[in-house]
Parts: sequence; structure tokens; C-alpha cells
Amino acid sequence: MIQGWEKYTGKKPEFEQGLDFTKATFYLKPAREGTTPITTPMTTPITTPKTQEKILELLRKNPLITRKEIAEILGGITKDGVKYYLNKLRMGNKIKRMGGSKGGYWKILVS
Repeated sequence: MIQGWEKYTGKKPEFEQGLDFTKATFYLKPAREGTTPITTPMTTPITTPKTQEKILELLRKNPLITRKEIAEILGGITKDGVKYYLNKLRMGNKIKRMGGSKGGYWKILVS
């Protein structure tokens, strides 16, 4: 597919991967010879099981850990990114928040 795209447009697609996303940029074929190609970046977040597992491991080691601490330990992820993964883990019935936002802890529901 990559070779076919390059043959058709004259430029290979570019791929970039982060901790919780993959970005693929496919350059479109110019409308006329001599024009500049139009680029359309398409970024699709991918929920990586690896990130969820890393967060679960951190919660197992320290149920009192904060989103900020998780983000700092993992690196390459923001507090909001951690919140996203915690919500996914909650919705998947893998964790539960016990107590309030301050002074509460995380209970692991899976082995």
C-alpha cells in the first residue's frame, strides 16, 4: 500500500507514533503538474493495552498514587491522558475509586 501510494502521489506516507497515538500523513496527488501537494494529517488515538497495564501496575504498587504522579512516572503522557486511561479502566470494570478525590484510593478489580 505504501509503495502504491508513493507511486500514485510521488511521496511516501509518513508515520509518527507516540505513547497513546499514531499519526499517519498521506500526501494527496497534486491537481495539476507543478502544484504543491496538499497534506491531510490524520491522527487517530489508539488505546494501547500497554499503557493501561502500566497504569494498573502503578495502582497495584501504590493505590494512593495521583494522576500527576502517574504522568510523571510514565512520561510522554499528560494528567488528562492519565484521566482518559483511568476512565477507560473504570468503564471496563478493572478499577474502582474508593473514597473521595482527596484521600481516596484505587481498588483493583482484576488480577
